[in-house]
Amino acid sequence: MARKTVITGGSGRLGTKTVEAMLAAGYEVLNLDAVRPPEKLCESWIADLTRSGDLFEALDGADSVIHLAAYQSATEAADSVVFGNNVTSSYNVLRAAAQTGVRRVVMASSIAAYGFIYAPEIWDPDVLPLDEDYPCRPLDSYALSKTFGERLADSFVATSGMTVASLRISGVNFDPTYLSFRERWRDPARLLGGFWAYVDARDAAEACRLAAEADIDGHRVFNIAAATSHNPTPTEELVRRYFPGTRIRDGVTGCWGGLDVARARDELGFETKHHWRDYLRPDGTPTETGTEP
Repeated sequence: MARKTVITGGSGRLGTKTVEAMLAAGYEVLNLDAVRPPEKLCESWIADLTRSGDLFEALDGADSVIHLAAYQSATEAADSVVFGNNVTSSYNVLRAAAQTGVRRVVMASSIAAYGFIYAPEIWDPDVLPLDEDYPCRPLDSYALSKTFGERLADSFVATSGMTVASLRISGVNFDPTYLSFRERWRDPARLLGGFWAYVDARDAAEACRLAAEADIDGHRVFNIAAATSHNPTPTEELVRRYFPGTRIRDGVTGCWGGLDVARARDELGFETKHHWRDYLRPDGTPTETGTEP
C-alpha cells in the first residue's frame, strides 16, 4: 500500500511542485487548500485550516503531513490577519497530527524567522552565513508567525510521539528560465535581509520530501537554500558594502548564499540540483539550457 501524505496549500506554486515530488516518489497524496488546484494532480479537498474539523478526517491513516498553507509575506494582508491565520492553521495541523498518530510533520517556516527581511530597519548580523542556531529577532507579523509555529512544534513534540521538521525556506524561484534574476542583479539591496539566498522551487519541493522521510528525532529546524547566492558578485564584496559590521564565517568564499545549509545536507541529504548558473551566464545571457522569452 502506498504511503499517504497530506499537503496543505497544495494548490499553490510551491504546493504544486511538492505534490508532484511526492507523487513521483510513490505517495498517495491528499491536497488541502482554500482554493482548487490549477490542475488536478491528486485528490483535493477545499478546507479552511483555521477550523480544525476537516483535518482529523484528512489525516486519518496518513504517514506524514507537509504544511505549506499560509500567507507568504508580511504584506499579503493586515498584520493581525497574517499572524492569526498562520499561527492558528499551524496549531490546528499540529494538534490534529498529534491526535491522529501522524508520524512526521513538515512545517514550512521561513528565512524571515531570523527577523531581517521585513524589519522596519535592517541591522548588521553578527555573522554570515546564518545557521539554525543564530538567534531569531522577529519584528513583523509574518516572521512572528513563523517563529511561533516553530515553538508550537516544540510543544507538540514534547507531548506526543511525532517528530517535526521545520524548513526555513529562502526566497523561492519559480522562474524556470531564471531570466528574472537579471533584475535582481541590478539592485543587490533589494530584499537585503535575505542575504542573496534563494532556492529553486523544484529543490524546495524535494526538501519537503526528504524531510518527510528523514530519520530525525524531536523537532529539527533546517535552512533550505542553494549553497550559492543569486548574485554573480562575490558575496564578501556585498557584505562589506551593505553589512560592514558583519563577520564572515571561515571557509566560505566566492558567491556563497546567506544561509548555512550544512545541517540539511548532513541530516536530510539535501543537495540543490538547480542553480542560476545552469541557465544564465554572469553577463545575463542565457546558456544553452536557458531560453529567451
